[in-house]
Amino acid sequence: MKFIHIADVHLGAKPDKGKPWAKSREEHSWQAFIDVVTKAKEENADLLLIAGNLYHRQPLLKELKEVNLQFARIPHTQVVMIAGSCDYLSANSCYSSFPWEKNVHFLKEETIRCIELPDIQTRVYGLSYQHREIPRPLYQGLKAPRDSFTNILLAHGGDEEHIPFQISDFRDMDFDYVAFGHLTKPMQLVDAKIVMAGALQPIESSDVGQHGYFMGEIKNHMNQVRFCPVQYCEYVPLKLKISREIAEDVLKKFAEDYIKKAPPHQLFRITLTGASNPKAHSLPQALGRIDRVVQVLNQCQAGQDLEKLKVQHGQEILGRYIHMLERMPQDEITRKALYYGVEALMVE
Repeated sequence: MKFIHIADVHLGAKPDKGKPWAKSREEHSWQAFIDVVTKAKEENADLLLIAGNLYHRQPLLKELKEVNLQFARIPHTQVVMIAGSCDYLSANSCYSSFPWEKNVHFLKEETIRCIELPDIQTRVYGLSYQHREIPRPLYQGLKAPRDSFTNILLAHGGDEEHIPFQISDFRDMDFDYVAFGHLTKPMQLVDAKIVMAGALQPIESSDVGQHGYFMGEIKNHMNQVRFCPVQYCEYVPLKLKISREIAEDVLKKFAEDYIKKAPPHQLFRITLTGASNPKAHSLPQALGRIDRVVQVLNQCQAGQDLEKLKVQHGQEILGRYIHMLERMPQDEITRKALYYGVEALMVE
């Protein structure tokens, strides 16, 4: 039985608002989803598993129709889906009453239900979110029958507010495969058995690294699973270390050259580290204006070891000065005052 496992497609999301590339980013989730359906058709996949958050919010009727047209392209692939924490089934949602294609099976209840697919000798168990949060461990105590059928759990969660679980919870459940969604990083929690699909495409700039889907095959209760990247967008972390010896324009030129050489689908999340240097106070703004830079984080520390200085000069002017400025709002003016003041007092 060949299958594709996706989650957290987030159709309708609008990443990177205000950026020049924001409009194209809106299309990436749709393009990636269409690619998955095309792959299911090309590979003659028996099953497409959608582990929640197909949509970024409550879907509009026209969006449901657009997705249903895609499912109509793969009539020989059984589609099983659940609603997640973002596209949960609200009381008046058209999501739950929509007339899907015959090959689409929507597990709508907030208690475990099962769909049996005899043509591919497979059962899929799962539940949908009817609330944004479910802080209860609803997957505990499940047990799949041990027979000739392939038994799959389609699940969504993994933190305290969204069906918390431990890997050990699944040890004795006897599912052939557990298809998870919710956490955005793709990972095999138990090799080829318990898999978090991750977001099909990143939505937040903190979702660094590759994203995509998992393709697998289960035969005689033995699994083969592989990750398939989809590269419309990838957020890449870039660390730059500031020091007194390196001029601001040199760091900016380095970042520009590095980004120009990178693949065009990559967007950059720059983190500044090292010692604060007020002479480079405009560097974060300058870096933020570089094309394909989505975010700049300033994590620079004062040029001196402040904790050590406070211990050594606790009751002296230097120690009291550091204590006073640390109690003030930590904005650019305070950082400059701390930097220059410590430097001046150290000279004395």
